Amino acid sequence: MRMVRRVIALVVAVGVSVGTLGVGASVADKRDDEVARRDEAATKRQQLEAQLSGIDKELADVYLRLDDVRQEIPGARSDLEEAQSKYASAQREHELVTARLAVAEKDLENIKEQVQVADTESQKVSVAISGLARDVYRSGDASSPLLIAMTSQSTADITQRAATAQTMARTQSRAMETARTSLAIEKNRSARQTAVTERITRLKARAAASEAAALEWKQTASEKLTRLQNLEATETERAQAVEAIRGQAQTQMAEWTQVYDSARAEIARIDEENRRKQIQYQQSVSAPSGGSSGGSVSSVNNGKMFGYPLPSYYPVTSGFGYRYHPVLGARILHAGTDLGAPCGTPVLATANGVVTSANYHYSAGNYVSINYGLIGGTSYQARFLHLSAFNTYVGQSVSRGQVIGYVGTTGRSTGCHLHYEMHVNGQAVNALPYL
Repeated sequence: MRMVRRVIALVVAVGVSVGTLGVGASVADKRDDEVARRDEAATKRQQLEAQLSGIDKELADVYLRLDDVRQEIPGARSDLEEAQSKYASAQREHELVTARLAVAEKDLENIKEQVQVADTESQKVSVAISGLARDVYRSGDASSPLLIAMTSQSTADITQRAATAQTMARTQSRAMETARTSLAIEKNRSARQTAVTERITRLKARAAASEAAALEWKQTASEKLTRLQNLEATETERAQAVEAIRGQAQTQMAEWTQVYDSARAEIARIDEENRRKQIQYQQSVSAPSGGSSGGSVSSVNNGKMFGYPLPSYYPVTSGFGYRYHPVLGARILHAGTDLGAPCGTPVLATANGVVTSANYHYSAGNYVSINYGLIGGTSYQARFLHLSAFNTYVGQSVSRGQVIGYVGTTGRSTGCHLHYEMHVNGQAVNALPYL
């Protein structure tokens, strides 16, 4: 979001009311004001174009991230639905196995009770039979089937008693066999039930593990979906914020474009008026027609159509073109050429002309603009910025080499220097070829 913050700062910076550098008292002064207005609009447009380029890139990046997130959300939602379904299935399976285990455990308890009862009954029968056998053996009790048959007094009695004895023996034998069979059945049932219970216990453990795994998967899928939804909301909000800043920048661009077009049209109108009136100044004029202030000093003889704006040559500290502005902290058009002269150095008119502006501006500081008129059908103007003071007035005619002010560091300036501009047909150009 650092780019967004920088753009907000820029929009606030360029959102100031559009004004001119001063109000002239003549057509030439009006033209110079329009040139200044046009150049200011051009600079602001350049700034906004650069920032809009950055905004568009950031907006594109935001929308790419947002698109990636939105493409992941359906898959994450599907994963969550699948995880929820598997978790519900695992829960049902766990509940079913738990219920079966409870039934098996209850049946096992019943079987244990039945086995215990059968065991007791079997033991009673065994004890009774064993006791009977011991008693018969020890005392020769006639209750034994064999003894009953042997002690009969007649043949008929013997036959009848033998049959009775056999019946008693069979009954005892069946009782014993029934008890043993019942005991075996119950023991077998108990063994099977124990095996079933153990198997269901294992199934329950496996079902519990499956439920836990399904729950973990569901939680993971839910967290992923929540994270993607939160990311979507964040990126959407960021896109809306960047879109809003972009809209503000576009509005400012439209406003400065309107100012730029209006200034260009006015400059063209003034130039056409100058041409119709054939306002031309001859370079050979040696003295101003009405000026009494401001003398002249010995200037550099460069043999060119325009003179040098200072009494001697000084180094170029910043040339014409786009650069990083040391005060504004942005890359903007530097419409002039900076000459590193000391404060107080006389500033000279570079040709014969009329002063169209002599004023102060928060950016240009003390400045002077001179209209050199049409020379060979081409319109020329010059501007001198950051002066410590100017030695002229609007409407004054000046000649080449005349002192119009002094080098300073007023306005947006970081040190003593002369900012010199040359405008050809209303367009700022590199002044060095003319000096």
